[in-house]
Amino acid sequence: MTGPVVVIGDTLLDRDVEGVVTRLCPDSPVPVLDETTYVDRPGGAGLAAIFAAAQGAEVALVTALADDAGGARLSSLLAAAGVQLYALPL
Repeated sequence: MTGPVVVIGDTLLDRDVEGVVTRLCPDSPVPVLDETTYVDRPGGAGLAAIFAAAQGAEVALVTALADDAGGARLSSLLAAAGVQLYALPL
């Protein structure tokens, strides 16, 4: 892929969690996960932007971004992937 790409849309902070289940919730038959590790990654339009950047495109992402820890984490993940971020306030 060559040339610039502009991605516009909602970006989510996805978290993939791994852990161990050794018991059920006492109130209902639901497993209780004891988290051991997790991996954060952009989702939604952020994931599309990262995929385009991985193919060699110059990518600009226009998205709403919260002014909180999650927004800061998304911003750093996108920057590390080579995506130029144009954040709109929520």
